[in-house]
Amino acid sequence: MPFSSLSKELAKNLSDTLFGQLKCNVDTHVMIIYDQQSPLSKIITQGYEDVLLPHPAKTFLDFDAYKPEELMEKMDDLSPNDCVVLVQSFSFRVSVYRWRLELFARKLKVVEHVRLSYMTTPQFPTYIRSLRDDSAFVQPAAHYLSKKIRETTKIRVECMGGSVLTYDSKMEPPTVNDGDYSKDENKGGGYPIGEIFSESMDISKVNGEVEIYAFPGKDHKMRFAKKSFRICIENGFAVAGEYPPEFQPLVDMMKTENPDGKIPIREFGLGLNRAITQNNPLTEATAFERVTGLHVSMGMKHGVYQKKFKKNKELIQRYHVDVYPDVKRIWMDDTIVFEDGRFIIS
Repeated sequence: MPFSSLSKELAKNLSDTLFGQLKCNVDTHVMIIYDQQSPLSKIITQGYEDVLLPHPAKTFLDFDAYKPEELMEKMDDLSPNDCVVLVQSFSFRVSVYRWRLELFARKLKVVEHVRLSYMTTPQFPTYIRSLRDDSAFVQPAAHYLSKKIRETTKIRVECMGGSVLTYDSKMEPPTVNDGDYSKDENKGGGYPIGEIFSESMDISKVNGEVEIYAFPGKDHKMRFAKKSFRICIENGFAVAGEYPPEFQPLVDMMKTENPDGKIPIREFGLGLNRAITQNNPLTEATAFERVTGLHVSMGMKHGVYQKKFKKNKELIQRYHVDVYPDVKRIWMDDTIVFEDGRFIIS
């Protein structure tokens, strides 16, 4: 596709994000903090320049031209409900805390594009399309799946090679990332969006096998297995697997969290971004988490459901590694909710 077409598509997507999802208006000061360390960061920054050309209240700041304290002083001029956009080739650091949380604490709206340098040139169109406002699909799908997750007593995951993983338990209340911020205290977050996740209330009721086609490396870049590999799960813990050499260091790392070396299977996540698929992937791990289909997390750590393991002080919640099963079909009770690479919403 010619870049001129992608430029128009990018401009529309960014405009829909700012003025649609985040409800910015003519009085909203939009501050873009960017870098020029990667081709994609330059493209995304140019997209915001195009969108904001007629906007009266805007500021563009090159992150590398300022000291962290100078940037913080610049933001002191913003008011609650103004908007800050972070366009990052890697990940900006201005304090010991995640910058997004600092911005939310100031009641600012936030759009965060992170580790853009990890995307390869052929992936640029996929990333741009992943920013499209797909609310007409994502929000009804998230509502439907959230309801199913709250009501279900059994989930059955069938993989392409015949492996089956079952959740014979009620699920934790799901968390939704669908671009509807009307009821959220924090407006915005990391982009692209499109995800709903939960976890078994009783992880000992998670049993079976899954076939994994993708996983992140320690460098936060996705790895795609030449052939899907199996992980055997008993009573909520990974007990064996056909781990490829690149995945084994992660397994060894996660074993250190638990005195008995067991690795729990925690998050049950459904990606709803239809632009990101197995055939159209993204290398950056956080963006790929929105891929259409299922991901499950390995490791003790989970920021939302962390209290589940806090009773045992010997356990250290340090690692959260999302892995991606090659899914054929997902059942919730007697209803198929995913099949043939798409969600079935009724």
